[in-house]
Order: sequence, then structure tokens, then C-alpha cells
Amino acid sequence: MNMKHVVIAFQLFFLCTASTFSQYSAQKEGRFSVAGLDDDREVEQFFISFKEALGQNDKKRIASLVSYPIKVNLASGQSKRIRNAADFVRAYDRIFDAKFKLVIMGTDVRGLWARWSGVAMPRGEIWFNGIVKDAKRRNKYTIKITAINGPIRS
Repeated sequence: MNMKHVVIAFQLFFLCTASTFSQYSAQKEGRFSVAGLDDDREVEQFFISFKEALGQNDKKRIASLVSYPIKVNLASGQSKRIRNAADFVRAYDRIFDAKFKLVIMGTDVRGLWARWSGVAMPRGEIWFNGIVKDAKRRNKYTIKITAINGPIRS
């Protein structure tokens, strides 16, 4: 076998191996992988839990799902910076009016989408993402709400 055949054989081997690897990677990645969240079920369960808490009007439970500080858009259209869970509970009724609750409760997990900055409801009303607490263990995260834009009013 001359050198030309060896190079061609190596290239074919490389192409076949790369194709197989990319197919494996594509199968492994989930809908929300672009946001760094590879477990679709975990993301969907977070959103379902959020909706359950909202349906029960459980202010403290929802407050525990938020990453602080957070800037929120109130139902009035004003913006407010929320520093902690206690502030969130106090502002809860001004964040989640009846219309906004209906929008959230009417959103199915199939309507969620992702980009590098997180996972969002269909029109970007609520965003959430994995929050890493220990830089040495970047694969350990907790999903938290990172933005509340309020209902997108047309």
C-alpha cells in the first residue's frame, strides 16, 4: 500500500468516526441543551412545579424558585428590583395579576424553548436556567427563575 492509499484510508476512517460521534452527540442532547440543561425531564418538572405553586398561590414556594437579585416587570408595567425572597413575597400580587397567571397556567411544557441564556416560555414571559453555586463543580446546578418579564401585552 503506497502513501496515497494510507492517507485516503485514514481520511475515510476519520470521516466515518466523526459522523458516528456527531450522531451520538445529537442523540444525547436534549431540547434545552443549548442553555446547558441536558435533562429535558428536569426542566419540564421545574416548570410544572412552578405552575402548581402558582395555581395554589404559594408565594413562598415560588419565591424559593427564584434566583436573586432579580429585576421583574410588574403587572402595572413598571420594573422593580427584588433582592430576596421576602421582597418577592411582598411584591407577588403586583407581579402575578390574574391575566399573567392565566398565561402561565395555559402554557404547556412543549411550548418552552431555549437559547444560551436559558429556557423561556413561548413569548419570553418567564426565563429560567441552571444556577451554579460552586465554580469547581459546574455540572452541579439548581434550576431557578432568572427573569420575569410579565405578560407580553400586545
